[in-house]
Amino acid sequence: MDKLRSLSSVLALGLVGLLAACGQQPTTDPLTKSDAQKLKESLVQSNKYLVAAIASPSGVVTTSRVGGLNLPSPVANVILASGLEPQSINCTASETPPKAQQQDLDNDKIPLQASYQVDCRVGDTRLKGGIVLRDKNDNDPKSGYTLDTNQYELTFNTGKSNESGLKLDLDVDVTWSNPNYAVRYNFNFEIYGSDGRFGTTYAYTATYAPDNAQTPFAGGTFNYEGTLDFRTATKWYRLSGKATNLKYSSTCKETFVSGSWRLEDTRGNTLQVVYNACDNVTVTYNGETL
Repeated sequence: MDKLRSLSSVLALGLVGLLAACGQQPTTDPLTKSDAQKLKESLVQSNKYLVAAIASPSGVVTTSRVGGLNLPSPVANVILASGLEPQSINCTASETPPKAQQQDLDNDKIPLQASYQVDCRVGDTRLKGGIVLRDKNDNDPKSGYTLDTNQYELTFNTGKSNESGLKLDLDVDVTWSNPNYAVRYNFNFEIYGSDGRFGTTYAYTATYAPDNAQTPFAGGTFNYEGTLDFRTATKWYRLSGKATNLKYSSTCKETFVSGSWRLEDTRGNTLQVVYNACDNVTVTYNGETL
């Protein structure tokens, strides 16, 4: 499971998954410290996904060459991080339309529409899924875009009794609402294996205020609030959340550079994520650093 958690940070470049409700109801039990510790990583990683999508939306459908293969950059990064031998990888991949034929009339580096499907195997390890990126208006560089994923999943020991893996879903819809942007952000994340499953899911609509209207995605500030569902092997927590002045800068592709995200359970227990600087994050549970 440690291997899965380390690979999840690489998938922050833009991959996908699903978390089912299974007919259960959220618990009214307090969020325990041990469960808060499990939630910590998912929270920190989840905002990395948003930062990566804003910083380079077209980056999820660009390719990198690994072991003689042209693979989508997020897939290439996973392969390199996993230590798998590129020469032993069997991949089926398609980019539609091909890079040279992608339309970008407003030169905002976001194509009118581009999609990438991939299915990679090496032994009993498999990575599969797809991404679609669309420009809201290819005649207006400020118009915004949508980024939709289609069931990206990384599995180890595929088809065996000890199968484990992770699923990640990231859908982002960025719409210009002069002078700011409305950002609809759907996030689902799940890790599963012999010691059970845990996952996080939420859907927020954030307000994004650019620092400079002429270069809206070079830097700006996010604010949003709503509920977050967190599942462990035995419990389903529903937490209220509020993000305050999350400062984004294109100079940092890993995290926000300032601001905070506060979560609270039904009993008043709090989990606070504070961004101190680029890739410098503090997480506390009821004031105690985790």
